[in-house]
Amino acid sequence: MYVGLAYTAAVETKTERWTLRVTPAQDAAVRRVLESTGESLSEYVVRHAVEAAHIDLADRRVFAVDDDAWFALQEILDCPAVRKPGLARLLGDPSVLEAGRR
Repeated sequence: MYVGLAYTAAVETKTERWTLRVTPAQDAAVRRVLESTGESLSEYVVRHAVEAAHIDLADRRVFAVDDDAWFALQEILDCPAVRKPGLARLLGDPSVLEAGRR
């Protein structure tokens, strides 16, 4: 899965600092990428860390919400289902992977 994220480094002032330790092999691998892309070490590490964090947060199975958010979610879930004929047709057709098997 690829997730493209807009990173607004130019808008926000950077005030936090990370200190990382890596092995020589890890350092060499990352620096090879940096040589070919022209990206700075900081830009590369922050971009990939933020993308991974967004993916990890999206994969969470448990979310803590306050009472107001919980009741709002319950109202949405309690609404009657709405039939969508176009979606039913789309999901009823065989997928590209299934088409050859029929």
